[in-house]
Amino acid sequence: MATPYPSLDGFGRRRRGRVVRTTFNVVGLGAVIAAPVAAVSLWLLLTDAVLAGEVAERGSLFPVMRTLVVAVGNAIAAVLAYL
Repeated sequence: MATPYPSLDGFGRRRRGRVVRTTFNVVGLGAVIAAPVAAVSLWLLLTDAVLAGEVAERGSLFPVMRTLVVAVGNAIAAVLAYL
């Protein structure tokens, strides 16, 4: 059935709404994942002076990422040992 007011850009209202909803879902999921990682990274930098020194000396965040991976690995190992 033809619409009385065809869209000039080729997208209908339904498709445009779906694109907007998908975009908001992806952005929201990224924020939900990035916020805890950023918070834990800042906490590590503020509480671990040696780690903060390594980051300042090297100029990269690799030591923070290495510490996060080790901490998550230890947490997973502890949960698996508990089971």
